[in-house]
Amino acid sequence: MVDPYLWEHCMLGITLLGYAVLAINAFINRRQRWQLSEESKMMSECERCSVELANSLIPTSKAVPEYRFRGMRLKMSSIRIEFDNLGVKLKSTGQCIVEGVSGEFRPKRVAAIMGPSGAGKTTFMNALCGRAYYGTTTGAIRINGQTSSIAEVKQLRGFVPQDDIVHEHLTVREQLYYSARLRNAEDTPREMINNIVEDVLNVMQLLDVQHSIVGNVEKRGISGGQRKRVNIGLELAARPTILMLDEPTSGLDASTALEIIRSVKRLTAIGMTVVMVVHQPRYSLFTLFDDLLLLGLGGRTVYLGKSEGALPYFRNLGFQMPQHENPADWFMDVISGRVRNEKDPDLQPRQLADAWAELITVMPEELELGHDTSEGQHDSFAFTKALNGKLSSAGYEDVDELSQEQFLNFLDTMQIKRPSEASWARLMERMGFEDGFISRQKLVFFLLGLRGSFSQEPGTRGIGDFISSASESSKETSVSGIPTGKKLGRRGRFLIQYPILLHQNSIRWARDWKHKLISTCLIMFAAAVFGAPCQDKLIPENILCPLKINISHLPIGTLSSIACLHIFGSDRPLFWRESASGVGVTAFYLARLTVSLFDVLMWSYLHTAVWMLFSQAPCSFWMWLIAFRMTAMCASGVGIFMSTLVPKQNSTLATAVVILVMGGAMSEPQVIADAEGLSSALAFVSPFTWTAGQNYLALIDTSGGEEAVDFYAVMIMEGYQKILLCLGGRNLGYLTLTYIFCSVFAFLALFFGYLGLRFFHRGKQA
Repeated sequence: MVDPYLWEHCMLGITLLGYAVLAINAFINRRQRWQLSEESKMMSECERCSVELANSLIPTSKAVPEYRFRGMRLKMSSIRIEFDNLGVKLKSTGQCIVEGVSGEFRPKRVAAIMGPSGAGKTTFMNALCGRAYYGTTTGAIRINGQTSSIAEVKQLRGFVPQDDIVHEHLTVREQLYYSARLRNAEDTPREMINNIVEDVLNVMQLLDVQHSIVGNVEKRGISGGQRKRVNIGLELAARPTILMLDEPTSGLDASTALEIIRSVKRLTAIGMTVVMVVHQPRYSLFTLFDDLLLLGLGGRTVYLGKSEGALPYFRNLGFQMPQHENPADWFMDVISGRVRNEKDPDLQPRQLADAWAELITVMPEELELGHDTSEGQHDSFAFTKALNGKLSSAGYEDVDELSQEQFLNFLDTMQIKRPSEASWARLMERMGFEDGFISRQKLVFFLLGLRGSFSQEPGTRGIGDFISSASESSKETSVSGIPTGKKLGRRGRFLIQYPILLHQNSIRWARDWKHKLISTCLIMFAAAVFGAPCQDKLIPENILCPLKINISHLPIGTLSSIACLHIFGSDRPLFWRESASGVGVTAFYLARLTVSLFDVLMWSYLHTAVWMLFSQAPCSFWMWLIAFRMTAMCASGVGIFMSTLVPKQNSTLATAVVILVMGGAMSEPQVIADAEGLSSALAFVSPFTWTAGQNYLALIDTSGGEEAVDFYAVMIMEGYQKILLCLGGRNLGYLTLTYIFCSVFAFLALFFGYLGLRFFHRGKQA
């Protein structure tokens, strides 16, 4: 005989298997963190040894950089952004907050956008990026000379928001890793991804905290400055050609802000264009800017040119800056009208834009930097001469090829600390040892390669060649003539992103175990509290039987719906950022649902077990479980829908009200007995009516039939029968009809939740 609850046994097995997979994944991830940490230490030791050796052979003025990029090869060599008469007018009031801004941001330079509060700095940047959804943008934008928009080359753009929107439950390295996986080509090798992450960790000075949880206000993690670095690093992991930052120094002390901007400026050496909104930086920070755009009141241009040319320009207008004054602060005072003009005392702040329009200074074209062959030959000769001298002093004058032991002895002679055994093996591979020997010529070539921005070791050259060939073979061209890479359909993007996001959310699930444990304990406690009063009342002869069954569904429905609010409610800003970066809504939504589904299923099992223990309910465990699980699934769908639509501060109350109305006012047994017209329709659409009704009618069938029902409860029984069988499904039975209705209800709730996530605040996903 076939077990009638075979499917339920399978569901329990799937739930336990899901939890086992999540636990194993968390264990594997923890082990991989240790392996990556050891790998990072080896790479750092190799870099230290290589840099010390190179610097010992060349003058201090030509010291090699401490780190060379391995994976940060930009998707495009350079981007020039030109804007002509750019303006933004608010849709709500019609007010013009940016007007007539013209100019350009040149490649491989750091440009700062400054101005007093209300000058439209952030709005101007949003207009460039196609993110000014709250206004109407006018004017023209050109990318590399072709009329276009930065929004059309989103894969080449990195936008760092002012707020540090990061994954609170992930480590620093994990954040960067998932960003690199999601925002680089789907065929990018794993080694390349790890190199990109290592580059970002180094350039943003995050190596020391790479395995630290980022945390939040409630759970302390990394510092505010480190959190800001992670915020920037998430965009760098995408290898953008142009990086745009909205007030990256806000909320930071002066020294931390200076370190971050210095880190960002290093990226111009590999071809990146950096544009940032800043607010009154200190002098040492201001000197790091190559170009400067000053916006005055009304969002009009007051100055646009080289940063060192701003002070002479304002002096020519008749403004005199006091000694020891910070130029950035003084510029703000001039634009705000707090500085008197010596030439024209009646000059008003709004006239500064007119003065600039009359006398626009044209920035000279930046000289193209090429490779000087003679200089390269001179460097090679100097390196060879210096190396020969050092080798001679170490006793290896006539040795053309150095063995491993000879090279290590040479390091001792140069007073360079020997690397560890594992690091030494990696260093030999990078330098090009063959059969335990390296020639002088190969050693010189390796040391010369250390002077560039990119690592020249054989392994990374191969990866770079792979990316170049892949991009050449698969690129497509946008309106502006810029390669946009292989374009995937929604299905293809989903198949790539869903497994990555699923893995990310499984790690997030494991880190959030305390929250899960508290939610589980509360549900079990509620099951005990609501189950105890049901003893001896869950029989057809007791008039309170339908009421107790209905009330028993409220705790699992209310608590599971509220527990599901955190799935999207607290992370909507994070979703907006990831959606704007190219993460698919469907993949993001389903990945989170998949992981959360196992919690809802487990809550159903535990609630049913505890409730039956305290209520001493008759019938089988599976009969009660089926209804409780359907209640939990429907209520969870409501909670997820609320989390995508209702503001976080109101979502808990709104969800509780909806569940209590559906589980109380709409499906209360007395309402079922008297249901007519509108009340009958409302009772019909409540999942509590179906699940509690299924329990009650199944209990009657297994406990004496309709004849055993108390006289005063007959109308309630008939009311449930009328609603549950209203679609002519008497042949299907109560259980099948309840399955169908609750499945449709849960699907619709989740579907509308998906629509809410996809279309609500659509402008913030640009």
